Amino acid sequence: MDVKKVDLPCADGKHTIQNTLKRHINLHEKNISTSYTAEELVELLSRLPAFAPKPVCKFIINGRTLFGKLEQKKESSLFIRHKFGKKVIQYQMEQLQSVNILKY
Repeated sequence: MDVKKVDLPCADGKHTIQNTLKRHINLHEKNISTSYTAEELVELLSRLPAFAPKPVCKFIINGRTLFGKLEQKKESSLFIRHKFGKKVIQYQMEQLQSVNILKY
C-alpha cells in the first residue's frame, strides 16, 4: 500500500494548523483601540451581534474612568453596564472622551 505525502501546512514541520489559524484571528497584532476614534469604536461595538460576548472596555467620560461593557447605543446616548454592576447606566455621547478595549 502506497502512502502519498500531502503538502499540508503541518506536514513540513515549520508551521502547525493552529499557528496558521491563530495568525489570522489574533487581534493583538493590530491595536484596535488606537486605530479608531472613540465614536467609531463605539459604533463598531454597538454593531456586535447579540450572541457575541461583549468586550470589557475602559471609558473616560467627563474625566472619570469607568470600566464596563457597552450594552447599546441609541442616537446620542450610550448604555454602559459597569463591570461589577447589574444596572445599565445611560451617558451622553458628547461626554465621551476615549474608549479602550481591555478584554476581548
